[in-house]
Amino acid sequence: MRPSSAGATLSRRPLDAADLLLREGKRSRAFRRRAVSTAYHAVFHALAKVCADYLTRSAPRDSDGYKRVYRALNHGPWKDAFVQTPIKDSVRLSRIGATIVKLQAAREDADYLPPVADVVSSDDARELIEQARETIDELERMKPTDKDCRTLAIHLILPKARRDKTR
Repeated sequence: MRPSSAGATLSRRPLDAADLLLREGKRSRAFRRRAVSTAYHAVFHALAKVCADYLTRSAPRDSDGYKRVYRALNHGPWKDAFVQTPIKDSVRLSRIGATIVKLQAAREDADYLPPVADVVSSDDARELIEQARETIDELERMKPTDKDCRTLAIHLILPKARRDKTR
């Protein structure tokens, strides 16, 4: 567990909260589950920022346009988007996608399975938080001018076109 620095980004601060949940609730299943969910959402927000920064470029973050793009990111289609061309063709995006899909599945288990033992162990939760931290670091290294940034923004925010069935 490495805490974020004083100048931590908004995406990293929730990871500090996830670390705190694990430390303070060492034997609490609920704290472990909440830590995993928090780690996933930290990555979600980092990804939303990458997409919004690319599509809105110089728009202020409190502008309606920026907020609209930021909120357009939909969790549901990610599993499909991350295994399709051109995302899967990029080593960096493929690695990011694999981690996000893993975090998403762990978050769904943590949030929706009945409160029973073994939904997530302390070691698994710690590992997921670290993977979230590494993914956020990678996303934050992207610049709005990067091809990978453009690819993420287009393919995660805009749904894949459906084929016209009348033809």
